Amino acid sequence: MPPLVLRRARALHRSHRGTLLLLAVLLVLVACGVVAAVLGGGDRDLPAFLEAVTTGLRWAWTVLAVLSAAAAVALVALELPWLTGSTEVTDRGILLRGGGHEATVGWFDVDELRAVPSAGGHLYHVRTGVPMPQRPRLGLQGRREAWLGWHPGGDAPVAAVARAHLGVKYRGPQG
Repeated sequence: MPPLVLRRARALHRSHRGTLLLLAVLLVLVACGVVAAVLGGGDRDLPAFLEAVTTGLRWAWTVLAVLSAAAAVALVALELPWLTGSTEVTDRGILLRGGGHEATVGWFDVDELRAVPSAGGHLYHVRTGVPMPQRPRLGLQGRREAWLGWHPGGDAPVAAVARAHLGVKYRGPQG
């Protein structure tokens, strides 16, 4: 049986909501820092004390903008391999690929595989009894659970591969 390939990029919005929110906050901080640093400058006829405070605040906003930009770049660098990787559901288990590495989570290690309806297909969430492998870059997911990706249509193809006789709890769409 050929492997069922799940698309990770389609799982971005639902499974990485917190990461996207953090990225938005960092980008807002960058924008605010740049605006405050640019507007805080200029030739004003201020007393020396207020001039020093204004200069200090301008530098603080500049540092905040630079640190926020660096954090945003690091966050994107952490998540990009997850989005460009792939997940395949096979007879042997769940094959994770990303960042030039691959690892298999065997069906013996899977406690629960859950399907959630989403945009004409299903997102798949896995929970394991052992820590997930870190090499295939699962992104900012939990150590024992992760969103695997999205598959079009019904959940029957993935449900057929899940191994109930090995103790895997398969949870189809609630409805």
